[in-house]
Formats: sequence, C-alpha cells, structure tokens
Amino acid sequence: MDYNFMVNQSGFSSNGVTAKRPGWRKQATGAYLKGFERAYYGNRAPLFIGNHFEQWNGGIYMDAVEGAVKGMAGRKDVRLVSFRQFCDWLDVQDPAVLAKLRTLDVGRKPEGGWNTFLKAA
Repeated sequence: MDYNFMVNQSGFSSNGVTAKRPGWRKQATGAYLKGFERAYYGNRAPLFIGNHFEQWNGGIYMDAVEGAVKGMAGRKDVRLVSFRQFCDWLDVQDPAVLAKLRTLDVGRKPEGGWNTFLKAA
C-alpha cells in the first residue's frame, strides 16, 4: 500500500525530502516485486497492490506501481486484473479448493507439489 511506504519513508509528510525520493521509489518498486516473487514462486496467492493514486513524495509511489507492473507483466501465466475482476474470479472458485489453499503458510508451496496438493481438495 502506497500510504504505508510513505509513512515508513517520510513519516506523515506527503512532501518528504526531495533528495531521498529516488531511493524511496526504488525501495517501493523492489518491495512490490519481492511480494510478487514470493507469491509467484511460493503459494501462488493473488497479489493485490493498493494505491491511492496520489502524488505523495512527488508521485514516486505511482511510479513504483508502474515499474513493478512492468516487471510482473508478460508472463503467460500471470493476469493483471482490476479488483472487480479479481472478486468475480474468487466468486466462481470451488470453496473446497479455497479452503485447502488457506491451509498453506504465507509464501509457501505445498509439499509434494501442486498436483498432489490440489487432488486432495
């Protein structure tokens, strides 16, 4: 969430130290990408990036989202969707499969692989 980055980087000021902004942008972009990689290479949970579409600290958090999305896009098994599309997708999932997926720890793959894990659902 962009607000969390701002507060952690510049306190409650939305107009923090200009000289620090390039480093903060890089840090936020990297954090979004690390979150994606943890889900992509781990439990494959959907990643939701919250953003207020504000120009806090010169718009660096909007830039970070854009940079991260560019790093996530282009993989044939990744879908970049709106929150509405995500909710619609969740609505049609098998409740037994979702319950089984909830037993995994955050960012963890199932022992024995996905095929074995999901067959037991």
